[in-house]
Amino acid sequence: MQLGKLRADVHRIRALGAEVFAITNDGPEDARRMATEVGLDFPVLSNPSMDVIFRYRMKGERKPTADMGYVLIDATARIRRHKIDRRFGEHSADLVESLESMAHGRGPA
Repeated sequence: MQLGKLRADVHRIRALGAEVFAITNDGPEDARRMATEVGLDFPVLSNPSMDVIFRYRMKGERKPTADMGYVLIDATARIRRHKIDRRFGEHSADLVESLESMAHGRGPA
């Protein structure tokens, strides 16, 4: 599971001043169970109505569920990067690189 693979870089992400959380269209019980089973140390938010998922353009193409990927939002609430990536946990170095660029005022990579 990609969220489990992301765990290895959560400390680096937080060290850059960012916070990590997941959003799922699953109900609260399923979201809690998944977070426990995978051993996540960040929140998994339940969004069955998918309004937040739609707002951040994370709905799956040609499927009725959320897609996988990430959105980087800066301190002014501006979306700095939006990326659909079904293997984002394996590519977490890209996410960290984007955060490092933002921290140095260069914008996301």
